[in-house]
Amino acid sequence: MIAFISAGFNPPKSFTMEEMDFLENSRFIIVDTYTSPNYLKKFGQRELTFASRKMLEDFEWLFKEEGNVSIVIPGDSFSATTHFAIYQEASRKGVPVRIFHNSSIFPTAATRMGLHLYKIGAPVSLPRFEGNFRPLSPYDKIRENYNRNLHTILLLDTQPPMELREAVEELQWLESEVKGGVFEDSREIGVVSSLGTEDEAIAYGRMNDVKEWRKGKVPLTIVIPAELHFQEKESLDLFRF
Repeated sequence: MIAFISAGFNPPKSFTMEEMDFLENSRFIIVDTYTSPNYLKKFGQRELTFASRKMLEDFEWLFKEEGNVSIVIPGDSFSATTHFAIYQEASRKGVPVRIFHNSSIFPTAATRMGLHLYKIGAPVSLPRFEGNFRPLSPYDKIRENYNRNLHTILLLDTQPPMELREAVEELQWLESEVKGGVFEDSREIGVVSSLGTEDEAIAYGRMNDVKEWRKGKVPLTIVIPAELHFQEKESLDLFRF
């Protein structure tokens, strides 16, 4: 059997009891280091296999393993399409599959700050700019959410984890190119770090102020609010930087 172990926010502490039981009875434990930095270094005395992007995208080798195989994934397993592709192929081959669900950055990054669930739009990824690689598509997706009065959860590049200042400056550069009015000087954003752990930290304020915030640890998640309900405004004030 292949099991997708959703690791939540702070493994191994955030593993459920069911997940712990399955892991302890797995012959082979794979830790996904592609969709998030390597957040799980050890699990008891068990030997772990740390999987790169290539290993997870070229996954036929998984079906040659005997016994129970656990794939440990940050947050909830199927937030990334890579993992669902493995599930699909396993189902086609008749390989037994089990999915364990757990907490995810979607939509918790926004609801933790007091933003309303029904007003959260599609998440957006912000890649690191390199040379001429400066895609405008993240801006367009954020603007689409904003025009629909939906908040945006912005995922930052994890290869390696993007620093807050770098991310904010990329957003400001995108504004200078597109000039769509999404990231004006007065724009306020939220930042979430180490969600659900003892080191959890949250900040909210004007972009130029927030990019100087040093309390959070990478990887970080940015939340870009749209128009706010008065309850949301009161909630965000709790985190004002």
